[in-house]
Amino acid sequence: MKITKYLNASPVFAINSAYEAIVSDINRFLKSEDTNLLQGLVLTALLFEDKDNITPSQLATVFQTSRGNISHIVSHLEYKGWVKREVSPKDARQFQIILKPEGRKKALKLIKYYDKIQDLFESELGVNVCKNTAENITVLKETYLKSIAK
Repeated sequence: MKITKYLNASPVFAINSAYEAIVSDINRFLKSEDTNLLQGLVLTALLFEDKDNITPSQLATVFQTSRGNISHIVSHLEYKGWVKREVSPKDARQFQIILKPEGRKKALKLIKYYDKIQDLFESELGVNVCKNTAENITVLKETYLKSIAK
């Protein structure tokens, strides 16, 4: 087809195609774990961070999403019994997100899954290619965001 030449050079099409192939498959696995990609990443982030420093605002910044989206994610994780919210001892206007033992087990299982995917890419493509690809996708995103802000 005539559009093939355009598609082969299109970052937007490449990103969409990769998303459809990779993220859709990952979300199928995560659905069996009663979570989705961003929920799982938030859960695993809670495992790695100091519990006294995790706020929804920080998570929204790190995951480049809205505080409202983080609120929905935390509510889901709380409903599943994997996290709990506590008022911050430093600032009563904020709350912290605490990983519960059940959430720790789930996070460890998800980390193994995420590591398996990362290991696949790194063994097939190399660490530098993976890093450069992630950086290039970020550059594409930033370029697009700058262009629509004008």
